[in-house]
Amino acid sequence: MLNQLLKLLENKENGLSLSEISRSLQAQPSAVIAMLNLLVQKGKLLEIGPDGGHCATCGVVSDCNLLAARGKRYLINS
Repeated sequence: MLNQLLKLLENKENGLSLSEISRSLQAQPSAVIAMLNLLVQKGKLLEIGPDGGHCATCGVVSDCNLLAARGKRYLINS
């Protein structure tokens, strides 16, 4: 299923959210988040905020209303 997930994200320039990925793969979000975390840890995926920017470089990531409302997005790390 990891390969399916990577293939799904292959041509998504703005990435996909957890719920979008779960729906596309017809999998429970809890299973998908575990795969996403593994792929982020291995450097295969980037975890980004809803604006397309890297949240880690933002000084207010812990207080971000956009991130709380829309959630993280994931895309291929090229």
